[in-house]
Amino acid sequence: MTKLIKNGTTSMWVGIMTIAIVACLGGIAYTFYMMQQEAGEDGESRMAADELRILSQTVSLKARETDLGQPSTFSQLQSSLLEFRDLMGELQAIGLDRELSDIQAQWLPVEQAAETLVDAGPRIVFIHGVSQELEKNIKPIQSEFAEVVDILRDETVTADTIVAAQTTLWLTERIARNIEKILAGGAESQLAVDEFRSDAANFSRIVDALKNGNRVMGVQRLTDPDAIESINVASNLFSVVSTSIEQIESASAELRKAAAARTSIIESNAALVGTVAALAPAIDRLTTTRMGDRGTLMALFAAPGVLAVGLLVAMFRGQRKRVLYTEEGVAEINRVLVKIAEGDLTVSVPEDNTVTREIAKEINTSTKRQRELIMNIRTPFRVSVDEIGKIGKTATDQVDKGRELTRSVVDSTTAATEMVRTSEEIKTSTAEAARTSERNSARVAKGYELTKDMSKASADVRESVQETSKSAKRQGELIQSVTTAAEYIQALNTKISVVAINTRIEAEKAGEHGRPFLGIAEAIGDLLREAEEEGRKIITEVRMLQNMSADNLSSMENTVGTVVTILEYIDRLDSSLEDINEGSTAITAIVTSVDDAAGQSADSARHMNSSMSEIRERNLEISEFSENTQGGVGALQKSMRDVAENLSQFKIETDDVPEKSVRNAVAHKVYAEDEMSALETADEERLSV
Repeated sequence: MTKLIKNGTTSMWVGIMTIAIVACLGGIAYTFYMMQQEAGEDGESRMAADELRILSQTVSLKARETDLGQPSTFSQLQSSLLEFRDLMGELQAIGLDRELSDIQAQWLPVEQAAETLVDAGPRIVFIHGVSQELEKNIKPIQSEFAEVVDILRDETVTADTIVAAQTTLWLTERIARNIEKILAGGAESQLAVDEFRSDAANFSRIVDALKNGNRVMGVQRLTDPDAIESINVASNLFSVVSTSIEQIESASAELRKAAAARTSIIESNAALVGTVAALAPAIDRLTTTRMGDRGTLMALFAAPGVLAVGLLVAMFRGQRKRVLYTEEGVAEINRVLVKIAEGDLTVSVPEDNTVTREIAKEINTSTKRQRELIMNIRTPFRVSVDEIGKIGKTATDQVDKGRELTRSVVDSTTAATEMVRTSEEIKTSTAEAARTSERNSARVAKGYELTKDMSKASADVRESVQETSKSAKRQGELIQSVTTAAEYIQALNTKISVVAINTRIEAEKAGEHGRPFLGIAEAIGDLLREAEEEGRKIITEVRMLQNMSADNLSSMENTVGTVVTILEYIDRLDSSLEDINEGSTAITAIVTSVDDAAGQSADSARHMNSSMSEIRERNLEISEFSENTQGGVGALQKSMRDVAENLSQFKIETDDVPEKSVRNAVAHKVYAEDEMSALETADEERLSV
């Protein structure tokens, strides 16, 4: 009986202890549940604070971009406002009323200014479209009116008619400038509106006066069909402005408010960002307070906590496996980053690790963008190398033409010297002209043939100079192409610099895990500085080539003038030789006439000899300029080779797979937040264990 009672008592105590242990374990489980729930809420609060910071910066950025007149900018600005309001509503329940009231006080003027910009968006987009259309049409409009002015100058019209047609040329320029001032919304916008309205009315009045005539203005009616057609074409091109005068004038006040709102957002953004940044430390302080309350609750259940060691050990082993899994993914990322820092852009990070998958996608996408940028840089360089080769060939041909021209000039000079000597002999031997008339006739015939040869040589010289001039113009176009390629390279360098800066910013956000990104950003920055230095050298040398090309064209124009003078002298010499030939037939009676003709022939030959000497000097200058051009082309080719060697440090193609362009843009900030969230979650789980 006693034994039965003891067994019953023992069973009761075991049941009570079991119930107590179950209750303690239930309290511990509840405590763990509350800790995890509050940790999740704290993580969501931090993410919301980060989103607020990003949205405040996005609002400022989009406000700056509204002056570009893109409809998507205004829709994105309105979306950012709505997201900011929603996040503020979500944060109201976490007990940070003072910080949220500070944010609301700084956000209110920004929100009002942003709403002003959104409301003015349709007018800004419309006027920006009118400005772009006018900018596209202004050159054709001016070209049509320039043709009208040329036609009017050839006809018998009043000066007021020509002045009215010329007035439209600068009216269109001032209208375009005033529209830009109205869009800017500055202090001069009201004056710009008045000038715009007056100029647009004057333009329409002038067009109507040219079509129908206007006695008050003194403008006659146009009768030439081509002039009327040009007026109609210009009027149609200007219709985009003439039909929008009222809309632009009525929107000027709203555009000034939009400009003031844009300035207010930019000035208030710094204070707003500061108050939003203070939200994260407040959330951390709130988390610390909650941790103290949970410690008091845990103390009540500390006694039976030893029973849960087995469960904790199992949880620790599971968390340890996750940490090792994460470290494996990070090690793989570090290996790829080292390859990228060495210049190998063909490597990729495996995306099978669930923890580091988003980071791997970001790195792979960034590497593809860098490969695309480098390919875009290489393509203009290949084109530039081909064009530079053509420039070198042109310069070589120019030198050959100069040498041929020099030989022709030497032959012409020799012939001119011979003619001078022959004319002097004719002059000194006029007493024997009767006996030597046949010989003089033969010499005159020879001189006539020489003049034809000289005329042919001069024509060849002129054709050679014209060909050289065309080649020089082509050389200028090729140099301009090289300049465009160099400027495009500088623009690509700027884009790569932006990518490097974004990489460095994201690396600094990532903390310890982002240090490899800093190495990448610094390596890219060094390569960019080298590329920019080489680009500046290329632009300097291309400008030297442009100056030398301009000097070549000037010298060629002087040469063409000299050749024309030579042709005039040849014509005069030809006439003199014909006089000599006629005088030789009647040499007995007109010896004095032969003497005068011989003197005139000698003077013409001396003038021609002097002109040939001047041609030879000009040709020597052209040859010198061509040699300088060859030297500049050589220096430019060396610079291009240096840049190509710098670009070859990047490995952007594999051995068996061609490089493909990246087709979709990547949202860098979203991926960076996902990376940080994954790493923070891993740290929190390790801490809870």
